[in-house]
Amino acid sequence: MLCRTCIRARYSRAWKQPVAACAVCGDTRPCFFARSERPVCVPCRRRELHPSRFPPGRPCSTCGQASKLCLRVGDLAECQNCNQKRLRSNIVCAGCGQTRRPSLGDPARCEHCVGEPIRHVCRDCGAEEKNHTDGRCPRCTLAEVLRRLRADGDRAAIARLEPYLEALAEGPQPSTTLKWMGYRPGYETVVELAIGARELSHEALDQVNRGMTTSFLRAALVTHGVLDTRPEQTIKFELAARTVVRELPAGEDRAQIRAFSLWQVQHDLARRERHGRTTEKSAQSSLRLVRAAVELSCWAATHNLTLAQVRQEHLDRWLQVGSSSTASVRPFLRWAARGGLMAPLNADRKPARTHVEPIPNEERLTVVRRLLHDNDVDLRDRVAGCLILIYAQPLTRILSLKMDDVAIEGDRVCIHLGREPVELPEPLAQLTATLARNPAGRASTATAGAEAPWLFQGMRVGEPLSHSRASRRLKRIGVRTLGGRTSAIGSLAAALPPTILAELLGISDTSASKWYRLAGGEWNRYAARSSAT
Repeated sequence: MLCRTCIRARYSRAWKQPVAACAVCGDTRPCFFARSERPVCVPCRRRELHPSRFPPGRPCSTCGQASKLCLRVGDLAECQNCNQKRLRSNIVCAGCGQTRRPSLGDPARCEHCVGEPIRHVCRDCGAEEKNHTDGRCPRCTLAEVLRRLRADGDRAAIARLEPYLEALAEGPQPSTTLKWMGYRPGYETVVELAIGARELSHEALDQVNRGMTTSFLRAALVTHGVLDTRPEQTIKFELAARTVVRELPAGEDRAQIRAFSLWQVQHDLARRERHGRTTEKSAQSSLRLVRAAVELSCWAATHNLTLAQVRQEHLDRWLQVGSSSTASVRPFLRWAARGGLMAPLNADRKPARTHVEPIPNEERLTVVRRLLHDNDVDLRDRVAGCLILIYAQPLTRILSLKMDDVAIEGDRVCIHLGREPVELPEPLAQLTATLARNPAGRASTATAGAEAPWLFQGMRVGEPLSHSRASRRLKRIGVRTLGGRTSAIGSLAAALPPTILAELLGISDTSASKWYRLAGGEWNRYAARSSAT
Protein backbone atom coordinates (compact mmCIF):
# COMPACT_ATOMS: atom_id res chain seq x y z
CA MET A 1 0.00 0.00 0.00
CA LEU A 2 1.30 3.45 -0.97
CA CYS A 3 0.01 6.78 0.20
CA ARG A 4 -1.02 9.52 -2.19
CA THR A 5 2.27 11.41 -1.75
CA CYS A 6 4.44 8.41 -2.60
CA ILE A 7 2.25 7.50 -5.60
CA ARG A 8 2.55 11.05 -6.89
CA ALA A 9 6.32 11.03 -6.36
CA ARG A 10 6.68 7.70 -8.19
CA TYR A 11 4.61 8.47 -11.27
CA SER A 12 5.17 12.23 -11.62
CA ARG A 13 8.54 11.67 -13.28
CA ALA A 14 6.94 9.77 -16.12
CA TRP A 15 4.14 12.29 -16.68
CA LYS A 16 4.79 15.38 -18.83
CA GLN A 17 2.49 18.36 -18.96
CA PRO A 18 0.89 18.73 -22.44
CA VAL A 19 2.09 21.56 -24.67
CA ALA A 20 -0.30 24.02 -26.33
CA ALA A 21 -0.56 27.63 -27.43
CA CYS A 22 -1.44 29.75 -24.38
CA ALA A 23 -4.68 31.70 -24.87
CA VAL A 24 -3.29 34.59 -22.75
CA CYS A 25 0.29 35.21 -23.93
CA GLY A 26 0.22 33.19 -27.19
CA ASP A 27 3.43 31.28 -26.45
CA THR A 28 3.64 27.54 -27.07
CA ARG A 29 4.62 25.96 -23.78
CA PRO A 30 3.32 23.44 -21.18
CA CYS A 31 -0.23 24.49 -20.33
CA PHE A 32 -3.09 23.76 -18.00
CA PHE A 33 -6.36 22.79 -19.75
CA ALA A 34 -4.39 21.97 -22.88
CA ARG A 35 -7.34 20.08 -24.49
CA SER A 36 -9.91 22.76 -23.71
CA GLU A 37 -10.74 25.86 -25.69
CA ARG A 38 -8.68 28.07 -23.41
CA PRO A 39 -5.27 26.56 -22.51
CA VAL A 40 -3.25 28.63 -20.02
CA CYS A 41 0.51 28.30 -19.49
CA VAL A 42 2.01 28.00 -16.02
CA PRO A 43 3.18 31.66 -15.62
CA CYS A 44 -0.14 33.07 -16.85
CA ARG A 45 -2.08 30.71 -14.60
CA ARG A 46 -0.01 31.81 -11.64
CA ARG A 47 -0.75 35.45 -12.39
CA GLU A 48 -4.47 34.68 -12.64
CA LEU A 49 -4.54 32.92 -9.30
CA HIS A 50 -2.31 35.48 -7.54
CA PRO A 51 -2.89 38.85 -9.20
CA SER A 52 -0.46 41.68 -8.46
CA ARG A 53 -1.51 44.45 -6.11
CA PHE A 54 -0.35 47.00 -8.67
CA PRO A 55 -1.33 47.30 -12.33
CA PRO A 56 1.52 46.25 -14.65
CA GLY A 57 3.74 49.07 -15.90
CA ARG A 58 2.86 51.51 -13.12
CA PRO A 59 5.91 53.67 -12.29
CA CYS A 60 7.40 54.20 -8.85
CA SER A 61 6.22 57.43 -7.20
CA THR A 62 9.79 58.25 -6.09
CA CYS A 63 12.11 57.38 -8.99
CA GLY A 64 9.56 57.17 -11.80
CA GLN A 65 10.91 53.83 -13.04
CA ALA A 66 8.55 51.03 -14.06
CA SER A 67 10.13 48.64 -11.58
CA LYS A 68 8.56 45.95 -9.44
CA LEU A 69 6.53 47.72 -6.76
CA CYS A 70 6.45 46.53 -3.16
CA LEU A 71 4.56 49.19 -1.16
CA ARG A 72 1.36 51.11 -1.72
CA VAL A 73 0.14 54.02 0.40
CA GLY A 74 -3.10 55.41 -0.93
CA ASP A 75 -2.54 56.36 -4.56
CA LEU A 76 1.25 56.22 -4.18
CA ALA A 77 3.47 53.22 -4.88
CA GLU A 78 7.15 52.53 -4.19
CA CYS A 79 9.65 50.16 -5.78
CA GLN A 80 11.94 47.89 -3.80
CA ASN A 81 15.09 50.02 -4.17
CA CYS A 82 13.42 53.27 -3.15
CA ASN A 83 11.69 51.56 -0.25
CA GLN A 84 14.98 50.19 1.10
CA LYS A 85 16.68 53.59 0.80
CA ARG A 86 13.82 55.37 2.57
CA LEU A 87 13.70 52.86 5.41
CA ARG A 88 17.43 53.39 6.06
CA SER A 89 17.38 57.20 5.87
CA ASN A 90 16.50 59.93 8.39
CA ILE A 91 15.61 63.60 8.00
CA VAL A 92 14.91 66.55 10.25
CA CYS A 93 11.16 66.78 9.77
CA ALA A 94 9.91 70.15 8.51
CA GLY A 95 6.71 69.66 10.52
CA CYS A 96 7.75 68.47 14.00
CA GLY A 97 11.48 69.19 13.84
CA GLN A 98 12.45 65.70 15.00
CA THR A 99 14.89 63.34 13.29
CA ARG A 100 12.71 60.66 11.77
CA ARG A 101 12.18 58.60 8.66
CA PRO A 102 10.85 60.54 5.63
CA SER A 103 7.36 59.80 4.37
CA LEU A 104 6.48 58.51 0.93
CA GLY A 105 4.08 61.33 0.11
CA ASP A 106 6.24 64.24 1.35
CA PRO A 107 9.99 63.56 1.62
CA ALA A 108 10.46 66.73 3.69
CA ARG A 109 8.16 65.51 6.49
CA CYS A 110 8.10 62.34 8.56
CA GLU A 111 5.51 59.60 8.44
CA HIS A 112 3.93 60.79 11.69
CA CYS A 113 3.19 64.27 10.36
CA VAL A 114 1.86 63.02 7.02
CA GLY A 115 -0.24 60.32 8.65
CA GLU A 116 1.27 57.33 6.86
CA PRO A 117 1.43 53.97 8.63
CA ILE A 118 4.66 53.43 10.57
CA ARG A 119 6.44 50.28 9.41
CA HIS A 120 9.63 48.61 10.63
CA VAL A 121 9.76 49.81 14.23
CA CYS A 122 12.23 47.98 16.48
CA ARG A 123 10.40 46.08 19.21
CA ASP A 124 13.26 46.56 21.71
CA CYS A 125 14.44 50.16 21.37
CA GLY A 126 11.53 51.59 19.36
CA ALA A 127 13.80 52.97 16.65
CA GLU A 128 12.11 53.65 13.33
CA GLU A 129 14.65 51.67 11.37
CA LYS A 130 14.49 48.79 8.94
CA ASN A 131 14.16 45.59 10.93
CA HIS A 132 16.84 42.98 10.58
CA THR A 133 15.67 39.86 12.44
CA ASP A 134 12.68 39.04 14.61
CA GLY A 135 11.33 42.60 14.63
CA ARG A 136 14.61 44.11 15.86
CA CYS A 137 16.75 46.80 14.27
CA PRO A 138 20.31 45.83 13.26
CA ARG A 139 21.86 47.26 16.43
CA CYS A 140 19.48 45.42 18.75
CA THR A 141 19.92 42.24 16.71
CA LEU A 142 23.70 42.58 17.07
CA ALA A 143 23.34 43.14 20.81
CA GLU A 144 21.22 39.98 21.09
CA VAL A 145 23.78 37.91 19.15
CA LEU A 146 26.60 39.13 21.38
CA ARG A 147 24.51 38.54 24.51
CA ARG A 148 24.06 34.90 23.54
CA LEU A 149 27.77 34.61 22.76
CA ARG A 150 28.63 35.97 26.22
CA ALA A 151 26.15 33.60 27.87
CA ASP A 152 27.49 30.50 26.06
CA GLY A 153 31.18 31.42 26.21
CA ASP A 154 33.93 30.70 28.69
CA ARG A 155 33.98 33.30 31.48
CA ALA A 156 37.72 33.86 31.42
CA ALA A 157 37.81 34.14 27.61
CA ILE A 158 34.80 36.49 27.53
CA ALA A 159 36.43 38.71 30.15
CA ARG A 160 39.50 39.11 27.97
CA LEU A 161 37.43 39.59 24.79
CA GLU A 162 35.10 42.16 26.38
CA PRO A 163 36.81 45.28 24.89
CA TYR A 164 36.60 43.76 21.42
CA LEU A 165 32.97 42.66 21.88
CA GLU A 166 32.01 46.16 23.05
CA ALA A 167 33.67 47.62 19.96
CA LEU A 168 31.64 45.22 17.80
CA ALA A 169 28.39 46.23 19.52
CA GLU A 170 29.09 49.97 19.23
CA GLY A 171 30.40 49.93 15.66
CA PRO A 172 29.08 52.52 13.21
CA GLN A 173 27.57 49.96 10.82
CA PRO A 174 25.78 47.16 12.71
CA SER A 175 24.28 45.77 9.48
CA THR A 176 27.78 45.26 8.05
CA THR A 177 28.90 43.62 11.30
CA LEU A 178 25.97 41.18 11.16
CA LYS A 179 26.76 40.38 7.54
CA TRP A 180 30.40 39.74 8.52
CA MET A 181 29.22 37.39 11.27
CA GLY A 182 27.09 35.41 8.85
CA TYR A 183 29.35 35.09 5.83
CA ARG A 184 32.95 35.53 6.99
CA PRO A 185 35.05 32.78 8.60
CA GLY A 186 36.66 35.37 10.88
CA TYR A 187 33.64 35.24 13.20
CA GLU A 188 34.10 31.46 13.50
CA THR A 189 37.49 32.21 15.02
CA VAL A 190 35.86 34.70 17.42
CA VAL A 191 33.40 32.01 18.56
CA GLU A 192 36.23 29.52 19.08
CA LEU A 193 38.11 32.07 21.18
CA ALA A 194 34.97 32.93 23.17
CA ILE A 195 34.01 29.35 24.09
CA GLY A 196 37.60 28.43 24.96
CA ALA A 197 38.13 26.02 22.07
CA ARG A 198 41.17 28.04 20.98
CA GLU A 199 43.66 29.85 23.17
CA LEU A 200 43.57 33.64 23.01
CA SER A 201 47.15 34.26 21.89
CA HIS A 202 49.18 35.17 18.84
CA GLU A 203 50.55 31.65 18.62
CA ALA A 204 47.06 30.15 18.49
CA LEU A 205 46.00 32.57 15.75
CA ASP A 206 49.08 31.58 13.75
CA GLN A 207 47.61 28.07 13.52
CA VAL A 208 44.28 29.31 12.08
CA ASN A 209 44.11 28.71 8.34
CA ARG A 210 41.30 31.05 7.31
CA GLY A 211 43.02 33.48 4.97
CA MET A 212 43.19 37.23 5.45
CA THR A 213 40.27 37.27 7.90
CA THR A 214 42.64 36.09 10.62
CA SER A 215 44.96 39.00 9.89
CA PHE A 216 42.08 41.48 10.13
CA LEU A 217 40.89 39.91 13.39
CA ARG A 218 44.39 40.01 14.86
CA ALA A 219 44.72 43.72 14.04
CA ALA A 220 41.40 44.46 15.76
CA LEU A 221 42.34 42.44 18.86
CA VAL A 222 45.66 44.28 19.13
CA THR A 223 44.00 47.68 18.62
CA HIS A 224 41.55 47.10 21.48
CA GLY A 225 44.19 45.73 23.86
CA VAL A 226 43.05 42.11 23.86
CA LEU A 227 46.42 40.98 22.48
CA ASP A 228 49.81 42.60 22.93
CA THR A 229 51.53 44.30 20.03
CA ARG A 230 54.14 42.16 18.34
CA PRO A 231 56.56 42.71 15.43
CA GLU A 232 54.37 41.35 12.66
CA GLN A 233 56.93 41.67 9.87
CA THR A 234 59.53 39.78 11.90
CA ILE A 235 57.09 37.01 12.83
CA LYS A 236 55.88 36.77 9.24
CA PHE A 237 59.45 36.40 8.04
CA GLU A 238 60.29 33.83 10.72
CA LEU A 239 57.39 31.54 9.77
CA ALA A 240 58.07 31.82 6.04
CA ALA A 241 61.85 31.38 6.40
CA ARG A 242 61.35 28.26 8.47
CA THR A 243 59.33 26.73 5.63
CA VAL A 244 61.89 27.74 2.99
CA VAL A 245 64.84 26.31 4.92
CA ARG A 246 63.02 22.99 5.35
CA GLU A 247 63.31 22.48 1.58
CA LEU A 248 66.96 21.57 2.16
CA PRO A 249 67.99 18.13 3.44
CA ALA A 250 69.32 17.97 6.97
CA GLY A 251 73.02 18.67 7.06
CA GLU A 252 75.71 21.31 7.42
CA ASP A 253 74.45 23.55 4.60
CA ARG A 254 70.95 23.65 6.06
CA ALA A 255 72.33 24.58 9.49
CA GLN A 256 74.41 27.41 8.00
CA ILE A 257 71.52 28.89 6.08
CA ARG A 258 69.29 28.55 9.15
CA ALA A 259 71.89 30.49 11.17
CA PHE A 260 72.10 33.14 8.44
CA SER A 261 68.32 33.47 8.43
CA LEU A 262 68.02 33.71 12.21
CA TRP A 263 71.05 35.72 13.31
CA GLN A 264 71.62 37.95 10.31
CA VAL A 265 68.44 38.57 8.32
CA GLN A 266 65.84 38.22 11.07
CA HIS A 267 67.93 40.19 13.55
CA ASP A 268 68.35 43.06 11.08
CA LEU A 269 64.61 43.04 10.24
CA ALA A 270 63.65 43.11 13.93
CA ARG A 271 65.97 46.05 14.56
CA ARG A 272 64.47 48.02 11.67
CA GLU A 273 60.94 47.20 12.84
CA ARG A 274 61.70 48.42 16.37
CA HIS A 275 62.73 51.77 14.90
CA GLY A 276 59.70 51.97 12.61
CA ARG A 277 61.66 51.62 9.38
CA THR A 278 59.73 48.73 7.84
CA THR A 279 56.92 48.52 5.31
CA GLU A 280 54.41 45.81 4.43
CA LYS A 281 56.95 44.35 1.96
CA SER A 282 59.90 44.18 4.38
CA ALA A 283 59.34 40.55 5.31
CA GLN A 284 59.04 39.60 1.65
CA SER A 285 62.26 41.44 0.77
CA SER A 286 64.14 39.79 3.63
CA LEU A 287 62.83 36.38 2.65
CA ARG A 288 64.29 36.88 -0.80
CA LEU A 289 67.80 36.84 0.76
CA VAL A 290 67.18 33.47 2.40
CA ARG A 291 65.57 32.03 -0.71
CA ALA A 292 68.63 32.98 -2.78
CA ALA A 293 70.90 31.12 -0.37
CA VAL A 294 68.63 28.06 -0.48
CA GLU A 295 68.63 28.07 -4.29
CA LEU A 296 72.44 28.24 -4.32
CA SER A 297 72.64 25.28 -1.93
CA CYS A 298 70.17 23.24 -4.01
CA TRP A 299 72.14 23.97 -7.19
CA ALA A 300 75.39 22.97 -5.50
CA ALA A 301 73.85 19.73 -4.24
CA THR A 302 72.79 18.77 -7.78
CA HIS A 303 76.46 19.15 -8.81
CA ASN A 304 77.72 17.10 -5.82
CA LEU A 305 79.06 20.18 -4.04
CA THR A 306 78.61 21.65 -0.59
CA LEU A 307 78.57 25.38 0.09
CA ALA A 308 82.13 25.17 1.44
CA GLN A 309 83.28 23.68 -1.89
CA VAL A 310 81.67 26.34 -4.10
CA ARG A 311 84.24 28.45 -5.97
CA GLN A 312 83.99 31.54 -8.14
CA GLU A 313 83.56 29.60 -11.38
CA HIS A 314 80.71 27.63 -9.82
CA LEU A 315 79.05 30.83 -8.62
CA ASP A 316 79.36 32.47 -12.04
CA ARG A 317 77.78 29.47 -13.71
CA TRP A 318 74.89 29.49 -11.21
CA LEU A 319 74.30 33.21 -11.68
CA GLN A 320 73.95 32.71 -15.43
CA VAL A 321 71.26 30.02 -15.11
CA GLY A 322 69.70 31.14 -11.81
CA SER A 323 66.29 32.66 -11.19
CA SER A 324 65.40 36.28 -10.45
CA SER A 325 66.31 35.87 -6.77
CA THR A 326 69.96 35.01 -7.49
CA ALA A 327 70.84 38.72 -7.47
CA SER A 328 70.03 38.74 -3.71
CA VAL A 329 72.76 36.24 -2.78
CA ARG A 330 75.43 38.89 -2.00
CA PRO A 331 74.49 39.30 1.73
CA PHE A 332 74.76 35.54 2.29
CA LEU A 333 78.14 35.36 0.53
CA ARG A 334 79.54 38.18 2.68
CA TRP A 335 78.16 36.62 5.88
CA ALA A 336 79.54 33.14 5.03
CA ALA A 337 82.96 34.51 4.05
CA ARG A 338 83.14 36.59 7.23
CA GLY A 339 82.48 33.48 9.31
CA GLY A 340 84.92 31.31 7.36
CA LEU A 341 82.13 29.06 6.09
CA MET A 342 82.82 29.75 2.40
CA ALA A 343 85.63 31.11 0.33
CA PRO A 344 85.39 34.86 -0.46
CA LEU A 345 83.26 35.06 -3.59
CA ASN A 346 82.10 38.00 -5.66
CA ALA A 347 78.64 38.32 -7.22
CA ASP A 348 77.74 41.18 -9.51
CA ARG A 349 75.55 43.84 -7.98
CA LYS A 350 71.88 43.96 -8.83
CA PRO A 351 71.39 46.59 -11.55
CA ALA A 352 70.05 49.76 -10.02
CA ARG A 353 66.59 50.71 -11.17
CA THR A 354 66.62 53.94 -13.16
CA HIS A 355 63.78 56.41 -13.14
CA VAL A 356 61.03 55.77 -15.60
CA GLU A 357 60.29 58.21 -18.36
CA PRO A 358 58.56 61.27 -16.86
CA ILE A 359 55.07 61.98 -18.06
CA PRO A 360 54.61 65.28 -19.93
CA ASN A 361 53.80 68.26 -17.75
CA GLU A 362 50.57 68.90 -19.64
CA GLU A 363 49.34 65.40 -18.90
CA ARG A 364 50.37 65.68 -15.25
CA LEU A 365 48.59 69.01 -14.75
CA THR A 366 45.47 67.69 -16.47
CA VAL A 367 45.28 64.81 -13.99
CA VAL A 368 45.91 67.23 -11.10
CA ARG A 369 43.04 69.48 -12.19
CA ARG A 370 40.70 66.51 -12.40
CA LEU A 371 41.70 65.31 -8.93
CA LEU A 372 41.14 68.77 -7.45
CA HIS A 373 37.65 69.25 -8.87
CA ASP A 374 36.14 65.78 -9.54
CA ASN A 375 33.94 64.92 -6.55
CA ASP A 376 33.22 61.44 -7.94
CA VAL A 377 36.77 60.30 -7.10
CA ASP A 378 37.41 58.99 -3.58
CA LEU A 379 38.83 61.68 -1.30
CA ARG A 380 41.82 59.55 -0.29
CA ASP A 381 42.77 58.99 -3.92
CA ARG A 382 42.44 62.71 -4.69
CA VAL A 383 44.75 63.79 -1.86
CA ALA A 384 47.30 61.01 -2.43
CA GLY A 385 47.39 61.65 -6.18
CA CYS A 386 47.95 65.38 -5.67
CA LEU A 387 50.78 64.79 -3.19
CA ILE A 388 52.48 62.58 -5.81
CA LEU A 389 51.90 64.79 -8.85
CA ILE A 390 52.53 68.16 -7.13
CA TYR A 391 54.97 67.49 -4.28
CA ALA A 392 56.70 64.40 -5.77
CA GLN A 393 56.12 62.30 -2.64
CA PRO A 394 56.70 58.53 -2.80
CA LEU A 395 53.59 56.50 -2.12
CA THR A 396 55.20 54.74 0.86
CA ARG A 397 55.75 58.06 2.63
CA ILE A 398 52.23 59.26 1.82
CA LEU A 399 50.66 56.17 3.37
CA SER A 400 52.77 56.63 6.52
CA LEU A 401 51.34 60.13 7.16
CA LYS A 402 49.50 60.43 10.47
CA MET A 403 46.82 62.78 11.68
CA ASP A 404 49.44 64.75 13.62
CA ASP A 405 51.25 65.52 10.36
CA VAL A 406 48.37 67.78 9.27
CA ALA A 407 48.06 71.11 11.12
CA ILE A 408 44.89 73.17 10.63
CA GLU A 409 44.98 76.76 11.89
CA GLY A 410 42.01 78.73 10.67
CA ASP A 411 42.24 78.87 6.88
CA ARG A 412 45.84 77.63 6.83
CA VAL A 413 46.51 73.92 6.32
CA CYS A 414 50.08 72.68 6.68
CA ILE A 415 51.45 69.19 6.21
CA HIS A 416 54.80 67.71 7.26
CA LEU A 417 56.46 66.16 4.21
CA GLY A 418 60.07 67.03 4.96
CA ARG A 419 61.97 68.80 7.69
CA GLU A 420 59.68 71.83 7.58
CA PRO A 421 55.86 71.95 7.26
CA VAL A 422 54.45 72.95 3.88
CA GLU A 423 51.42 75.20 3.58
CA LEU A 424 49.01 73.69 1.05
CA PRO A 425 47.25 75.88 -1.51
CA GLU A 426 43.53 75.79 -2.20
CA PRO A 427 41.63 73.65 -3.09
CA LEU A 428 44.12 70.96 -1.99
CA ALA A 429 44.16 72.49 1.50
CA GLN A 430 40.40 72.06 1.85
CA LEU A 431 40.54 68.46 0.59
CA THR A 432 43.31 67.57 3.03
CA ALA A 433 41.52 69.25 5.94
CA THR A 434 38.33 67.34 5.15
CA LEU A 435 40.24 64.05 5.04
CA ALA A 436 41.96 64.85 8.35
CA ARG A 437 38.65 65.65 10.07
CA ASN A 438 36.82 62.64 8.66
CA PRO A 439 39.35 59.94 7.71
CA ALA A 440 37.69 57.50 5.34
CA GLY A 441 38.53 53.82 5.76
CA ARG A 442 37.40 50.38 4.73
CA ALA A 443 37.33 48.88 8.24
CA SER A 444 33.68 48.73 9.35
CA THR A 445 33.66 46.20 12.22
CA ALA A 446 35.12 46.71 15.71
CA THR A 447 36.08 50.31 14.96
CA ALA A 448 34.27 51.88 17.93
CA GLY A 449 36.74 53.36 20.43
CA ALA A 450 39.72 52.72 18.16
CA GLU A 451 41.99 55.65 17.53
CA ALA A 452 42.56 56.64 13.91
CA PRO A 453 46.20 57.79 13.79
CA TRP A 454 46.64 57.31 10.04
CA LEU A 455 45.57 59.87 7.47
CA PHE A 456 44.90 57.08 4.97
CA GLN A 457 43.01 54.40 6.87
CA GLY A 458 43.19 50.81 5.66
CA MET A 459 41.02 47.70 5.84
CA ARG A 460 42.62 46.53 9.09
CA VAL A 461 41.61 48.33 12.26
CA GLY A 462 44.40 50.68 13.35
CA GLU A 463 46.55 50.16 10.23
CA PRO A 464 47.10 52.37 7.16
CA LEU A 465 46.09 51.59 3.61
CA SER A 466 48.37 48.98 2.08
CA HIS A 467 50.82 49.96 -0.67
CA SER A 468 49.51 47.41 -3.17
CA ARG A 469 45.90 48.46 -2.63
CA ALA A 470 46.75 52.16 -2.93
CA SER A 471 48.73 51.56 -6.13
CA ARG A 472 45.79 49.80 -7.75
CA ARG A 473 43.39 52.56 -6.71
CA LEU A 474 45.63 55.30 -8.16
CA LYS A 475 46.21 53.35 -11.36
CA ARG A 476 42.45 53.09 -11.93
CA ILE A 477 42.08 56.90 -11.87
CA GLY A 478 45.02 57.48 -14.22
CA VAL A 479 47.78 58.39 -11.72
CA ARG A 480 51.14 56.93 -12.79
CA THR A 481 53.07 57.05 -9.56
CA LEU A 482 56.67 56.70 -10.79
CA GLY A 483 56.29 58.69 -13.99
CA GLY A 484 54.22 61.37 -12.27
CA ARG A 485 56.65 61.72 -9.38
CA THR A 486 59.62 61.96 -11.73
CA SER A 487 57.90 64.72 -13.70
CA ALA A 488 56.89 66.58 -10.53
CA ILE A 489 60.32 66.51 -8.93
CA GLY A 490 61.89 67.67 -12.21
CA SER A 491 59.56 70.67 -12.35
CA LEU A 492 60.24 71.56 -8.71
CA ALA A 493 63.99 71.17 -9.14
CA ALA A 494 63.93 73.59 -12.06
CA ALA A 495 62.29 76.27 -9.90
CA LEU A 496 63.88 75.76 -6.46
CA PRO A 497 67.47 75.61 -5.19
CA PRO A 498 68.64 72.25 -3.81
CA THR A 499 68.51 73.30 -0.13
CA ILE A 500 64.87 74.36 -0.27
CA LEU A 501 64.00 71.34 -2.42
CA ALA A 502 65.47 68.98 0.19
CA GLU A 503 63.58 70.67 3.05
CA LEU A 504 60.31 70.74 1.08
CA LEU A 505 60.27 67.14 -0.15
CA GLY A 506 62.12 65.44 2.69
CA ILE A 507 64.94 64.10 0.47
CA SER A 508 68.67 64.24 1.10
CA ASP A 509 70.80 67.17 0.00
CA THR A 510 72.72 64.90 -2.36
CA SER A 511 69.55 63.75 -4.14
CA ALA A 512 68.30 67.32 -4.31
CA SER A 513 71.57 68.44 -5.91
CA LYS A 514 71.40 65.67 -8.50
CA TRP A 515 67.84 66.59 -9.43
CA TYR A 516 68.81 70.26 -9.59
CA ARG A 517 71.62 69.49 -12.06
CA LEU A 518 69.28 67.39 -14.18
CA ALA A 519 66.68 70.14 -14.25
CA GLY A 520 69.18 72.96 -14.77
CA GLY A 521 70.95 71.73 -17.84
CA GLU A 522 70.90 67.98 -18.04
CA TRP A 523 67.13 67.40 -17.65
CA ASN A 524 66.27 67.67 -21.34
CA ARG A 525 69.12 65.35 -22.29
CA TYR A 526 68.06 62.92 -19.55
CA ALA A 527 64.46 62.83 -20.79
CA ALA A 528 65.61 62.39 -24.39
CA ARG A 529 68.03 59.65 -23.36
CA SER A 530 65.27 57.85 -21.37
CA SER A 531 62.82 58.01 -24.28
CA ALA A 532 65.48 56.78 -26.71
CA THR A 533 66.17 53.72 -24.57
